Amino acid sequence: MKVKVEKLENSKVKLTINVEAEAFNEEYEKSFENILADIEIKGFRKGKAPRKLYLDRFGEGAILQKTIDSVLNSSYEKAVLSKKVHVVGKPEIDIDFENLGKDKPFNYTAIVEVFPEVELGKYFGVEVKKESDEVTEKEIDDYVARELKNRSELEVLENVALENGHTAVFDFCGSVNGVEFEGGKAENYSLEIGSGKFIPGFEEQMLGMKPEEERTIKVKFPEDYQAKELSGKDADFLIKLHEIKHRVLPTPDEEFFKELKLAGVNSVDTWREHLKSILAIEKKEANNNKFTDDIIAAVCAEAKVTIPETMINDRLEQMVARVEQQAKAYGLTADQLLAYQGTTLEQYKKLMKEPAAKSVLEELVIGKIIETEKVKLLKADYELYYEDLAKQYNQDVATVKKNFPKERVEHYFKTLKTIDLLKEKAVITA
Repeated sequence: MKVKVEKLENSKVKLTINVEAEAFNEEYEKSFENILADIEIKGFRKGKAPRKLYLDRFGEGAILQKTIDSVLNSSYEKAVLSKKVHVVGKPEIDIDFENLGKDKPFNYTAIVEVFPEVELGKYFGVEVKKESDEVTEKEIDDYVARELKNRSELEVLENVALENGHTAVFDFCGSVNGVEFEGGKAENYSLEIGSGKFIPGFEEQMLGMKPEEERTIKVKFPEDYQAKELSGKDADFLIKLHEIKHRVLPTPDEEFFKELKLAGVNSVDTWREHLKSILAIEKKEANNNKFTDDIIAAVCAEAKVTIPETMINDRLEQMVARVEQQAKAYGLTADQLLAYQGTTLEQYKKLMKEPAAKSVLEELVIGKIIETEKVKLLKADYELYYEDLAKQYNQDVATVKKNFPKERVEHYFKTLKTIDLLKEKAVITA
């Protein structure tokens, strides 16, 4: 068998494969025997019909097809292995049917996507900005405001007009060209005006309304609206306002702090100190995650690689599979779970296409750095990363080691070590 490899654009190669007539004939004979063994022809026992009789009656189409399938599979696999082609997708096969037959060579080409070549740029010493871990007074103020709002109560207001910040309780019925649409109707719906939760222009047109007042609001659905049948269309909403409410925030007094049930917190000052310590942990973790992401992004931006579409689609399918697993845990289908989140499977795939490509790119670039730097794991590395893994799974280290043996986590740990090296050697800018 002869194999010629030709590099194409976009991480593809073309394999030209020539199988000798002798090898093709050998497989042809096997295929013929296997077919005859299952054939029953009147006047002959099963599998005992003469070859000529079979050919006269059925022709050699089935024999050739079986032979082609067998020769194609075996020769393609041998070609890929012998030429060390790292395939990532299914091949596009083009068989030379004009010269196909017994006593003839079997010739074909296979165009296939392959594991891409990664050309690294600068990866040690990239410049990355790192945010301060210091917690500001404003951040504490914002947290306090959110907490007070979460514990607030809504009270009905009398003799007032609707303003931003008020909560409106109202009925609405939407229509397009006079026809009501699904999901466009509700009664006693509560909406905080100014929250921006509704279609642009909806909340603004409610301003000034008073209880029991009716008003028709005209809006235009955004072009990227999740319900495609409504995107970009003009709509009318008939509104009837029932009540206007406002939030009454709790007073941070002795009773308030008793309800918080936080050890050592009994005043505004001790509460703010507690919040500062919590926010410091959260901010440090968030900043570290962003610092890591920014370093990887900077390193990837320096690299040159053409990612095969197959790799991106495979990663996308992995993401979809995770959604299906999550849905199954709730006794739902993926479509049902995504519908609750206000989207569809098609929209989810479209939305996640870019993150999928980014994920593959990062994996390829980090993998190339591991190869280039010959990253090896020491005993101390295993212990460090096993401890991190134990924290993630909230398990003891011994259990994690049992569930994740070294051979299973080796590449993952090498990835973590490589990222740590990139962070150590990064140039931090203000």
